[in-house]
Amino acid sequence: MFVLSGTSVEVVVVVVRRVTASRMNGARSHGPETLEGKRRSGQNALRHGFLSDCVVLQCESREAFEDVLSEHIQRFAPRDGVEFGLIEEMASSSWRLRRLWAIENSILDESLAAEPAGDDFSRIAAAFRKLAGAPELTLIHRYETRLHMMYQRALHNILVLRSAGIPNEPSPISGQLELDCASSIDTTGESPTPDPALPGGEPGMDQ
Repeated sequence: MFVLSGTSVEVVVVVVRRVTASRMNGARSHGPETLEGKRRSGQNALRHGFLSDCVVLQCESREAFEDVLSEHIQRFAPRDGVEFGLIEEMASSSWRLRRLWAIENSILDESLAAEPAGDDFSRIAAAFRKLAGAPELTLIHRYETRLHMMYQRALHNILVLRSAGIPNEPSPISGQLELDCASSIDTTGESPTPDPALPGGEPGMDQ
C-alpha cells in the first residue's frame, strides 16, 4: 500500500487534471487526419490485437477485453509508448483478475451443488469448509494478490513518470543559485585584490 504525502497528493491532483484535459480533447477529436497519424493509429490497432492474442482465451470475448483496454486508455490518456505499456499491464491484470473470480465462482458452485438441500447460507458455508484445505483456492488467492499488486505497481509508476515531468519552469531556488554563481565570476580578467585580513595577504588562501 502506498501512503501519499502532501506533495504526492498535489502530484496526483495535477495528474488528474491533465488526464481530464486529455479526455476532453479526445472527445473533440475525429481521429487522425495526417498520414503519420493514420500510420500510428494502425500500429496501435496491431498492438491491441497482439495484446489480445496474449491475454484473451479462445472461450473469452476479445471485444470485452478491447473495451477494458479502451477504458484504461481513455481514462489515463498515455503520452508515449512507456505509459502505454504500463496501461497494457493494468488492463491485462484487470482482465486476468476477473478470470480468477470466474474460476473461483465455478469451483464454489460445483462444491455447492454437491451439498444436500437446506438453508442456502449453511450449504455455502459447508461447501467452502470442504474447499478450505484444497490447493485450488489457495492458488487462486495467491494469483489474485499477485495480479492486484501488478495493477497497483503499474498505476504507481504512471504517477511517478508524470510527477517527474511536472516542473516545467526553473525552480526559484536553483535560479537564485545560478545568479549568485554568475555574479561571483570575475569577467574583467584582473587579478583578485589581496585580502589583508587573511594570513599572507593571499586571496582566500590560508598559509
